[in-house]
Amino acid sequence: MLNVNHKSLRIAGFTLLEALVALVVLSFVFTSVWDWFGTALRTTSRIEESVALPHVFEQYLDYMSLESLKDEMSGKVQIDNFIFHWQATVNRQSDQEIYRRQRNRVVTLFDLHVRIFEGQRFVDDISTQLVRHWRAPND
Repeated sequence: MLNVNHKSLRIAGFTLLEALVALVVLSFVFTSVWDWFGTALRTTSRIEESVALPHVFEQYLDYMSLESLKDEMSGKVQIDNFIFHWQATVNRQSDQEIYRRQRNRVVTLFDLHVRIFEGQRFVDDISTQLVRHWRAPND
């Protein structure tokens, strides 16, 4: 018969305390990795936005080049996922100047303020100036 000493016999495995400590350590590791993935996702979307925005802004400028600003001085334009809210105000107008070089044309300098959104999220605020001209009303 086999003589077995109970003190020398040990069952290999984890105790409940060791398993709980391992689960806590794994949860910290997974939380860190999950946070890193979230940061990577936000950074990727910002990079995609930075790459897309110049192209979309060029399309917006093409749209604004067709806008006369004589009758309509504000509006909203959607290009891809971006929404442009624009507001134009008259800075100077040739028929209001003391010396008028072109009697048959009205030349106007507009201050243009543009707020850019991607969906509901604010992206940027841009101010620029545009010049437009049209035939004088008394011609």
